[in-house]
Amino acid sequence: FPESHAASFALLVYVSAWLKCHHPAAFTAALLGSQPMGFYAPAQLVRDARAHGVRVLPADINKSEWHATLEGGRSPDIQPAIRLGLEQVYGLGEAEAERIVAARRDGPFRLPRDLARRAGLDREALLHLARAGALASLGLSRRRAVWEAMRSLDKPASRPLLEDLDDADEAEEAAGLDSMTEQEEVIADYRTGGLSLTAHPLAFERARLAARGVLEIAAANAIPEGRRISVAGIALCRQRPATAKGMIFLTIEDESGAANIVVRPDVWAAADHAARRAAVLLVEGRIQRRGAVVHVVATRLQPALPTTDEIAAGSPALAALPRMSRDFC
Repeated sequence: FPESHAASFALLVYVSAWLKCHHPAAFTAALLGSQPMGFYAPAQLVRDARAHGVRVLPADINKSEWHATLEGGRSPDIQPAIRLGLEQVYGLGEAEAERIVAARRDGPFRLPRDLARRAGLDREALLHLARAGALASLGLSRRRAVWEAMRSLDKPASRPLLEDLDDADEAEEAAGLDSMTEQEEVIADYRTGGLSLTAHPLAFERARLAARGVLEIAAANAIPEGRRISVAGIALCRQRPATAKGMIFLTIEDESGAANIVVRPDVWAAADHAARRAAVLLVEGRIQRRGAVVHVVATRLQPALPTTDEIAAGSPALAALPRMSRDFC
């Protein structure tokens, strides 16, 4: 059994590595369509693909299928882009997505009410799509799309609220909607789809974190053995293997990369519940090197939220981010 198991695993590793090397877009699209799986969420898969030169396009009602698909790249020398699937929109069901794809065969959608009528979508489904930015091809900002979705009644076959208003009336009503800031767009992306193609949430907090002595993870990973450092990032994974004598292994990510965190049982026990389950974690510890592998051996864990003074000074909190960690402990 051990030999057959090792041989099967070796074959899977070889085939996976070959596909990832020669067809990274197709490889990543397949993994996105196989979620949930293992330790890697869509955000990490997309980040890795983009780091290897793959272009990733957002989910869109006029272009996306249920699963991620490939666009372009018909020439052997051109890598196709990945179009995220409608499955990436939190709250949208597969049956609703299939109705969108089927209705789209009669032509592209032009207005949210057109989408609702032809695909049989209720207001809740429209709101999921609008909040996720999936109505961008209709020429609507995210806030305008949400406003339009809110005008729809609960039943897809019923008349939309204020349907008798003409386009001029609609434009006047929507004129007072402020555009979302880039940070608000990114936070909305994470809340509605678990990833953003625009930026990383920690990038907007970098000045605040740097003022507290918190390093970018890429910089921390280059620091010599034994140095005390502080890093912060979105918690991606928490593991407590049965054979690790109570040790906890965390992976956190900021805009520069990922860090492997080793937490002894006493440090874990000293952390309060909020720190153990925080969506964004601040870690104090020491650098440990084993060849090319770098770990941070934690001495303290706490949520990476702004202080009361920083909030008063206008620093936006990260509390709006959802928990994204794959927990195995």
